[in-house]
Amino acid sequence: MTPEVHNLLIEAAKWRLLGLMFEYPAAGWRRQLETLLPDLRDETLLNIASGALEHATEGLHIALFGPGGSVPAREVTYLGGVQFGYLMAELAAFYEAFGYQPSTNEAGDHVSVEAGFIAYLKLKQAYALASGDVEHAMVAGEAAGSFIKEHLALVAEPMLVPLRDFAPDYLVRAGEILLELTGPSPKTVYPPGGADDDEELSCGPASGAAELIQLDPR
Repeated sequence: MTPEVHNLLIEAAKWRLLGLMFEYPAAGWRRQLETLLPDLRDETLLNIASGALEHATEGLHIALFGPGGSVPAREVTYLGGVQFGYLMAELAAFYEAFGYQPSTNEAGDHVSVEAGFIAYLKLKQAYALASGDVEHAMVAGEAAGSFIKEHLALVAEPMLVPLRDFAPDYLVRAGEILLELTGPSPKTVYPPGGADDDEELSCGPASGAAELIQLDPR
């Protein structure tokens, strides 16, 4: 295993952990988190996982992230003036292009689903590099970078504010790491390109997602 592949696997584990932190702790959630522990090489990440295993409950999740909860965890919440249909179509195009099927029933714009998608792309990139498929590794890497910038970066910073006000420490730290990975929230322009109010808006997927190379979802 090359150092680059090794680092990508570590990144994938980190993103998977972040996704699990904001995912509803349904049956199997605890098992998935425990299975991930050996892949977490950072003490901070291990402490976050330990905190979740000790304190996470369905009730806490609903109070924080459920309908009317203290911490909105869906991207659409933080996008002023965005067309909901356009956002969901763009996300669906990304997921379909790479064969991503979330392990949770959360909406496609939920931070747990989006973080899980980045973990999935990192695994895709690592597998492609290990197989000598540089082109597909590049596609997966570029898609991950674009998705973080265009979607997760819009959520991480504003979501951290209510997390600090209402969430336990392990979730606050998870939110801080998410922000470290995404960078601050950029000013958003939706749809991309900044259409005028009188201009007819398309609800189809963004061109960037539509033109991605279809990867075998192995």
